[in-house]
Amino acid sequence: YNMFTSDLRRNCPVIVMANPRVTSPREAAESGKTVVYLQGGIHPSECEGKEALMMLIRDILIGDKKYLLDKLIILCCPNFNVDGNESWSIQPELPNLAGIRENALGFDINRDAIKLETTNMQGLCRNLFNNWDPTVILDTHLLEITTTAYSITYTTSTIPAAHPEPGKYVSEKLLPAVRKAAFQKGGIEIFTYGRVDKNSSPTLYSPERALWTTEAKFLVNAYGLRNRMAILVETPGFESFEKRIYSQYVFARELLEYVYENGEQMQQICKQADEDVVNKILNEAHTGKVKNYIAGKYESAGKADIYAYEKLVMKYLPGTSVLQTALENPDEPPLLHKDLELLTKPVGTEQAVMPRGYLIPADMEFIVEKLRLHNVKVDVLEKPVAATGQEYVIDKMSSIKKPGYGQYEMTILEGEFIESPKRQFPAGTFKVDMAQPTANLAFYCLEPQVGDGFAGWRLLDDYLKKIGVNEQKIVYPIYKYFEILEE
Repeated sequence: YNMFTSDLRRNCPVIVMANPRVTSPREAAESGKTVVYLQGGIHPSECEGKEALMMLIRDILIGDKKYLLDKLIILCCPNFNVDGNESWSIQPELPNLAGIRENALGFDINRDAIKLETTNMQGLCRNLFNNWDPTVILDTHLLEITTTAYSITYTTSTIPAAHPEPGKYVSEKLLPAVRKAAFQKGGIEIFTYGRVDKNSSPTLYSPERALWTTEAKFLVNAYGLRNRMAILVETPGFESFEKRIYSQYVFARELLEYVYENGEQMQQICKQADEDVVNKILNEAHTGKVKNYIAGKYESAGKADIYAYEKLVMKYLPGTSVLQTALENPDEPPLLHKDLELLTKPVGTEQAVMPRGYLIPADMEFIVEKLRLHNVKVDVLEKPVAATGQEYVIDKMSSIKKPGYGQYEMTILEGEFIESPKRQFPAGTFKVDMAQPTANLAFYCLEPQVGDGFAGWRLLDDYLKKIGVNEQKIVYPIYKYFEILEE
């Protein structure tokens, strides 16, 4: 089916593989089978995942992997950024004729998982995540410039605000098992996503060195806020295109094999996480003592021996004037860096109170539309109410350029929360009751201090300027309530 129609009016097809056939998300849910979503081409210049997933589709439909459909329903979109895929260019580090990184409007889709600015990410949330609710997703990538000597590297959602159990299961159970199977059955060595930092003391290995922060702007990170499982993989740029395709294929194949054997348990973990989130809100949030993380960082997960090459260089392709990234000495084996500190454990660093719910002014429908795209249920007050809770007093609004592709500009709101004993709200006010599975996602989007929530992504800038943020202290318009006094 067509997930969305792109900015340049191209369809983005998704193939739904099921046996017996299913024609709707409802039928998929009623089957009891585990739903998996596989994606390629969010960055079309990183196109080996797209090729590998098409090979996997072939093997599932007409090859020796048909049996996977006995327990799984597999949704696959090999070419997610359909416009970028057709805007061909020569990549500077990898001299392949391939699509560009951005979509037709110049947006990096894999920085859009919270603000939902792109047609691509809106379509993915509205028409796939919200309807089909995959237990686990896989997003395929290429890490152009890395010396890490593994056929493919992997990570999961690293958002401290997410329910811990789905991510813990992926990190401690699923990925180690897939790593073992990839070596035994595919002959490739894979490892945790990151880069070696030989300039530090002691030498470190960290995903943040490869731009993977503990923020939710990435698709895989944001999906963890839905109490689901998510995996990102990256192949190294110095390998041949054929080797990169093969590595992506092996990982995706072994992931499906694992879910085939363990899907029921994975579904139960996600279902339990949903229940935990709702019950915590229902039972404790009215006290004002429930907290969640608004920021995080990576800490040491211990030490490990890491294989990495000494360095990369730019070399001319034989017989051409085209430069490509290559190993300095491709015939030499990689070096074994012993006892590297693994800065791969995400931990929360700052917290805020998680309320019973939020009350949003009637003229902020543009925010409500984003929440509903994120599958957050939003109601409208039919009559005036009074509520107790907290309001955030903004002292200053400023901006900062964040590192990474695009050097994107973010908003910072400085201020503090104060207790609000009683406040009146008119009919027509939007109400987010947090007793719903997507409560962690709503919290992350709406909290004013979250670095890449709605405020951080500048979605509220114009509204805040209109109510005087540049002239005086103002109250953040989205109210955190602990109790509704009159309904």
